[in-house]
Amino acid sequence: MTPTLHARALLTALLLSLAAPLNPWAAVGTGAVGSTVTAQSLDGTGTVAAGLLLRRLEGVKRVLMIGAHPDDEDTGFLTAVARGMGAETAYLSLTRGGGGQNLIGPELFEGLAVIRTGELEAARELDGGRQRFTRAFDFGYSKTAEETLTFWEKDELLRDVVWAIRTFRPHVVVSVFSGTPSDGHGHHQAAGIMAREAFAAAGDPERYPEQLSGDIEPWAPAKLLRTSRRRFAPNAPEIEGEIVVPIGRFDPLLGRSSFQLAMEGRSQHRSQDMGTAQPAGPRSSGAVVVDARVPNAEEGLFSGIDTTLVGLTEPLPDEVAAAAADHLEAYRAAVARARDGFSLDPGTIVDDLTQALAALDAAAETVESGTGLARELAHKRSLTERALMAAAGVVFDVRAEDDIVVPGQTVEVEALLWNGGGASVRAPEVSLRPREAWETRQVGLEGVTDDGRIPAGALATWRFEVEVPEDADVSRLYYLREERDGPMYRWPEDRSLWGLPRDPADVVGRATLTVEGSAGAVRVRHEADWRYVGVDQAYGEFVEPVLVLPRVSVTTQPSGMAWPETLSETREVTVAVRTEAEEGARGMVRLEAPAGWRVSPDTRAFDLPAAGSERSLSYSVTPGDVVDAGEEIFRAVATDETGARYEEGFSLIDYDHIERAALFEPAETRVAVVPVRVPEELRVGYIMGTGDDGAEAIRQMGADVELLGEDRVRDGDFDDFDVLVLGVRAYEARPDVRAANEQILDFARAGGVVVNQYNQYQFSNGGFAPHGLSIDRPAARVSVETQPVTILEPDAPVFTTPNRIGPEDFEGWVQERGLYFASEWDDAYRPMLEMNDPGEPPRRGSLLVSSVGDGVYAYAALSFFRQWSQRVPGAYRLFANLISLDPESWRAWVSETEGGNAPPS
Repeated sequence: MTPTLHARALLTALLLSLAAPLNPWAAVGTGAVGSTVTAQSLDGTGTVAAGLLLRRLEGVKRVLMIGAHPDDEDTGFLTAVARGMGAETAYLSLTRGGGGQNLIGPELFEGLAVIRTGELEAARELDGGRQRFTRAFDFGYSKTAEETLTFWEKDELLRDVVWAIRTFRPHVVVSVFSGTPSDGHGHHQAAGIMAREAFAAAGDPERYPEQLSGDIEPWAPAKLLRTSRRRFAPNAPEIEGEIVVPIGRFDPLLGRSSFQLAMEGRSQHRSQDMGTAQPAGPRSSGAVVVDARVPNAEEGLFSGIDTTLVGLTEPLPDEVAAAAADHLEAYRAAVARARDGFSLDPGTIVDDLTQALAALDAAAETVESGTGLARELAHKRSLTERALMAAAGVVFDVRAEDDIVVPGQTVEVEALLWNGGGASVRAPEVSLRPREAWETRQVGLEGVTDDGRIPAGALATWRFEVEVPEDADVSRLYYLREERDGPMYRWPEDRSLWGLPRDPADVVGRATLTVEGSAGAVRVRHEADWRYVGVDQAYGEFVEPVLVLPRVSVTTQPSGMAWPETLSETREVTVAVRTEAEEGARGMVRLEAPAGWRVSPDTRAFDLPAAGSERSLSYSVTPGDVVDAGEEIFRAVATDETGARYEEGFSLIDYDHIERAALFEPAETRVAVVPVRVPEELRVGYIMGTGDDGAEAIRQMGADVELLGEDRVRDGDFDDFDVLVLGVRAYEARPDVRAANEQILDFARAGGVVVNQYNQYQFSNGGFAPHGLSIDRPAARVSVETQPVTILEPDAPVFTTPNRIGPEDFEGWVQERGLYFASEWDDAYRPMLEMNDPGEPPRRGSLLVSSVGDGVYAYAALSFFRQWSQRVPGAYRLFANLISLDPESWRAWVSETEGGNAPPS
C-alpha cells in the first residue's frame, strides 16, 4: 500500500467509526426484508440502485413522520420524499400494532405485533425510509387521548419520541395527526400531541438530559407539519397554506409513480386487510405548517432551511470553514458530473464518484472529529460508497450454511465479493464481526489474484468458521426480553437497540476494498448481514435470517385450557420436544402438576437423533376430588443428557412478505377452571374465518366440534350438527361462506342454531343476515373492557340455560367488549345486552338473537376471540349458552314476552 493510500485508509476508518457510534439510526437500517424482490432491486447494485442513490448524495435533508400504528403512515408522501427527492425519511410508529385484528392468521397481541413490525419493515424497504418505534404497546382501541395517556405514561412516551428526534435529527417533523378529537382513535390523538410536544422539547438540553451522551445532542427541528390527509384522493383540491408533494408523476428509475410504489408498500400490511391497487395518473399528498423555527416555512417542504453541506461549515472558524467549503464544493461538482453522466451503464460514473469520495476525505481532514459536520460527512461518505459500489457493479454477500444454529455449534459461512462491473478492484479485506464474543476464523479464500486483485467479472469467496458459544443468547427480540411494564415495553440497557424494529444480525460481514478509476483510487467499505440462502423446488431461491434457537425446545398443547368445574374425567396434555442440534438430543421430560392434580406418567423419555427431530409425548391429567374455580398451571421441563434444563419453546412467525422471527413462550399449559356446562352430546360445526381459538374453546367446554372445509360449506352438508358457529370475519375471509349463505340460513330455518361472531361490513353490506341488519361506518364499539354491561333480558334462555349469566361474567375481559356492533336491525331481532363507552349513548347492537324458521340465529359482535387467549371465565359461560340455545325454548320465551323490540332510533 502506498503512503497516500495508507493515510487515506486511516482517514476512512476514522470516518466510518464516526458513522455508527451510539446512534441507532446511523448504525442500523431497516433490516432488509429478503422476500421483497422489488426492494432488492431498489437498494442493491446496478442502474436503478445507483440512480436512486445519486439523488441522495447532494445536501442534507431529513424528514421524520410520526403516527400511532403500523399503516397510519402516509406512504405516498414518504416515497416521494425518499425515492423522488432523495431525502432521508423515517416513520416513527408509537406502537407495533399488537392490539389490531389479524386477517392472515391466528396471531394476536405479541405475535401480531411481530407481524405488523415486519410489515412496516417491508413497506420501508420499498419506500426507502427507516422504521422506528417507541415502547408503547398497542392495548387496543381507545376513544380519547386522555384514556390513552392513562395507559401510556405521558412523560415516558414523550421521552421516547424525543429520543427518536435526537437520534435521527430531522429537519422536518411531519405529524400524521392533529392531536385533537378529530383524529378519532385515542392513540392517534396521543400521537399528534406527542409530535407537537417533542418538537418543542427535543432541542432543550434541560429535557431528558440523561439521553445526551456519546453523539446524542439536543436537536431542534426546523418545522413541524401535519399531513393534509388526502393520501388516496386523485386530483384533490389544494388546501390553503398546504405544502403540496406531487406523488403521481412517472419516475423513470422506478418505472412507475411514487404513489404506485407506495401502494405496493401499503399492500404489505396484509394482516390489516390493506391490499390495494396501484393506479396511474396525477396524485398529490401534502402537509400544512403547524410550527416553524425558520422564515417562509410554508413555501416548500424544505423552504427556509439550509440543506447544503457547505451550510454546515458556518459555525466553524473562518479559515477552517473556507478550506472545508472548497472540498465540499469539489464534492458537489463531482456528484453533479455523475448525475449528468448517468446512463444505462452506471459504470461510466465510477470516476466521478471516486473523485467525490476523495473530496469528502479531504473535507474531513479539515474538520474536528466528533462534531456534527464530521458525522454528516461520515454518513455522506457511506452513501457515496454505496453509490460507487452500485455503479461499479460490486456485490458483497454473506451466507451461512444453516438458517438455524444452536449454542455450541460451529457454522460455516461464505463471504462473496463479486466484481460484476468493469472497475478495477484490489486489496480486498473481508472479515466477520459478531455482535457478541463469538470466535471466527478464516479457513479459505478463492478468486483473488496473487497481486491482490479481483478481476472484472470475477467472484472471490472467503470461507469462515463461526463458533456459537455455549452461553450464546437465543434470537429473542430485544423488546420482549423482559415482561412489559403494563402497556409499555421494557428496553434493554444497550441504547443502540432502542426503537429498532428488531435486533441487528448476530454476525455482520465487512468488506474493505480499493476501487480504481482513471482519476484515482478510493478505499471503500461495505457491510452485509449473514443470511441463509436456500432453494424451494416450487418457488426457487429464498432468503432467511439466521436465528439462534435452543438446543432443545419444549412446548405444550394446548397452551391454555378451559376446564369445566364439574368435569372429573381425564384429559391429555401433549408436550412436544424438539432439537435443532446436529447431533440430536436425548433426555427426560417432566410435566409438573399443581397441587391437587394428578399427571400420568409424570416423566417420559425422549431420544431425538438429529436437527429438526421432534417428538410428542402425551400425559394424562386428572383433577383431584375438589377443584376450585381459578387458574392452574402445568409446566413442562426437559432435561438432556448433560443435565441442562429447558423450559420454553418457540414459534416461528413466518409469512412470505415479512422477515421471519422467533417468538418464545414458557412451556406451560394454563388451565382455567370454570363453572361452565353445555348439553351432553352437543354437536358443533365450526366455520373458521381469519383464525381464532373458538373451536378449541368449545371443545374444551365439552362439546363435539368439527372444523368445516370449503367443500362441505359449499355443499351445505350440515345435517350432523346442532349448531353452526361462524369464526371471526368469516364472511370477509372465505368466499365459500358468502356463496353458501343460503345453505347456512336453511340450516337455521330447519331448526338449527347459527352463531355468527365478529363479522364486519362485508357481512352487513352483503345482505347475508336473515333479517335486516346494518353496521355504521365507523362501527359502534365499546373499547373500555371494564365498562358495565346491562343484561336487558335476564330471563331469556341466552342468560339462563345451561349457565346463569350475571354481571360478574363480564369481569376480567381484555382489550375491549366488542366491535362491529349493529347500528340498526329488524324488529325480528331481540337485543340482549346494553353497554357504552364513557360519554357515549347506550349501545344495544352487541348481541342480537332472532328466530329464523324453526331455528335461532345469533349475531354476536362481542370480542370472544380475544377472551379465549386469556381464558376469561365469563366469556366461556356466555358462549356456552349461545351454542346451547334450544329453538323451542327461545320461541316460547319470545311468545311470553310479546315479540321483538324495535330498533334504536
